[in-house]
Amino acid sequence: MSKLGRSVAEKLDLDTTVVDAFLADHHVSTSATTPSPSRLRIRRLRFAATKTLTGVNAAGEEVNKDAVEHVPVKFDWTLGSGLHGVGSDKNLRGKSSVLRIMMWALRGRCDLRSDVRSWIEHVNLVFEVDDVGHAVVFDVVNGVPHGHLFREHQGELSVASHFSNDDEFEEVMGSTMMSALRLPEIAASSQGKRRQHAWPTYAGALLIRGDTLDYLVGDRQWDGLPSRLLQMFIGSEWAGARAEASSAHKVVESRLNELQAEFNSHANAINSAHQRALEDVAVARRRMTALPSAPADLDALADAVERIGTLDLRGSHAHQQVLDYRTAHTEVAAQLAAEKARQHQAMEDAVAVRFFQRMRPTMCPRCSAPVTRERRKAESDGTSCSVCTHDLDIEALGHHHVVSTTANDDERAKFADAQEPEGDDDDSDTIDTVTALELATRDAKERLDEAIAVHEVIRGERAEAAQVIAASQSAQEIITQRRDAELALARAEGAAQALAPDTATFGPSQGSIDDLREQARILDSARKILSRWVTDPQRELLQELCSSITRLARAFGMANLTAVELDGAARMKVTTGGTQDNYSKLERGEKMRLKLATAIALIRQGLDSGIGRHPGLLFVDAPGAEEVDDDDFDTMLAALHTAATEADVQVFIGTRHTNALVNLLGEDRCRVGHGTNFVW
Repeated sequence: MSKLGRSVAEKLDLDTTVVDAFLADHHVSTSATTPSPSRLRIRRLRFAATKTLTGVNAAGEEVNKDAVEHVPVKFDWTLGSGLHGVGSDKNLRGKSSVLRIMMWALRGRCDLRSDVRSWIEHVNLVFEVDDVGHAVVFDVVNGVPHGHLFREHQGELSVASHFSNDDEFEEVMGSTMMSALRLPEIAASSQGKRRQHAWPTYAGALLIRGDTLDYLVGDRQWDGLPSRLLQMFIGSEWAGARAEASSAHKVVESRLNELQAEFNSHANAINSAHQRALEDVAVARRRMTALPSAPADLDALADAVERIGTLDLRGSHAHQQVLDYRTAHTEVAAQLAAEKARQHQAMEDAVAVRFFQRMRPTMCPRCSAPVTRERRKAESDGTSCSVCTHDLDIEALGHHHVVSTTANDDERAKFADAQEPEGDDDDSDTIDTVTALELATRDAKERLDEAIAVHEVIRGERAEAAQVIAASQSAQEIITQRRDAELALARAEGAAQALAPDTATFGPSQGSIDDLREQARILDSARKILSRWVTDPQRELLQELCSSITRLARAFGMANLTAVELDGAARMKVTTGGTQDNYSKLERGEKMRLKLATAIALIRQGLDSGIGRHPGLLFVDAPGAEEVDDDDFDTMLAALHTAATEADVQVFIGTRHTNALVNLLGEDRCRVGHGTNFVW
């Protein structure tokens, strides 16, 4: 069981184990240790570049504006503790870019101008964290860094990580520096989402320049970072946990507000819909009341309306039966007629054959040539036909048939049938076929007549129903209107009942909202407890810090400064000449001095007390540009040199005050471009 879990559980009367698990689920640390500051020192900077100069030569002198010169550069600077300076008598000579190249190597994130970045070809930065050597070595190809991070192990530098693009570079340096400097991530929230700030945020607090003066600590205002950074640098052991609890509480509160707003929105929508449904019920009832009374024969009309649909369906079926039976009757009648015709033709053929077989021809029926006695004798002998002289079939002649040898089987059969005696014919099969077809025809006719009768009955009933409807057309309209009105009323009443506040369900459940409220209650309790644990111990530290800031700022040239008051939210009140103002109301030169004094005071306090997290490295870019004249700058520079030496701070300053810089620090601690010359 943790100290924080017990405190929250006792305050809210909850189980400590449950609270510990809940805080862990929301990424709130339940334990803390007193932090001790690490020391970050840059030992050497080397880089190679090829500058592309337009309108100036390598000495910085103006030439033809169209002239272009490519100048290869190799920069090498060995560094120690205390104050170092980069200066040039003119602007745009490379003093700020030296500081930015150092920051690029340390942070993994580049903020050089695009043209300057395109010049860089190789960078090698050697630095130490608590006397452990590190080196960042990378080449820049087409603006993209590719290189390695080395770390000292048993006196030798070995590869710790490698990177091949901007994102990987920032990730490698971030994880390395956070671990080496023992810096915790800073929890924050934005727009209801949890965010974690890491090395780029801490590194931003190491840089003091004109565009960061609005924030007393760090280089950005959002997510409450100045306050969180101040507490981290002071060394409040529970500062990280408080930031985590505060962020988690804001995330839960944001979600709770969203759900509550969604719940209220749905509730309002349902209430509005319920009111509209009640209005629809009232309208439907008024329409029912406004309809005329039903006529006396309304029931008969309703029955007729209902029957006519059924009769239409039955009539359609009956009509189809009539068509089917008529088709069947027509087909069987045709078959009967065809059979009778066939039988009649067969009889005529037989009679004709028999008749002609018994005739004794006297002349040719074709050409009237006489049939001679010789031909008749030849026919009697079975030799040839007496008319056409074709050879005769002897076998058929034996049966008294006169048949040519060239006649086909069908003709032979026909002659044979025709020669049979009439009394011997067997017509039973023929009679059965005709009889069966006649019976089938009568049956089909009977079914057809029955179907026609049924259809006529249905048509009659429908005509009667249609007469009832036609005679009561107004009553039919009333029925339709009443049915529509009843349906509209039923729908409106159903909708009103479904949307009633006691029965309607909508939006997020109340259980989800209650659960979030309980989460917010626990996190709010943890946040308040942690705020007390952070605030109470840091009061004395803040008082000491304010005294140190006041002394340093006065040494930096704010002679009228009486006192500063700094709270845990990084809000500063400044008293000068008996008048108190907020830090945000001050002139930029005053902000520069106070921000620099605050950073050095934090480092010195950590060194003296052994408690804190500031890595002891600062970059100050162009302080002379912030309304600082030469005499004041000399004073500030000397005081900064003394403070950096006493506090064991490594400070890099970029300025146009080159003479003061060299006179105070000497050539070894400076890189200066005199006159029109470039720093590199």
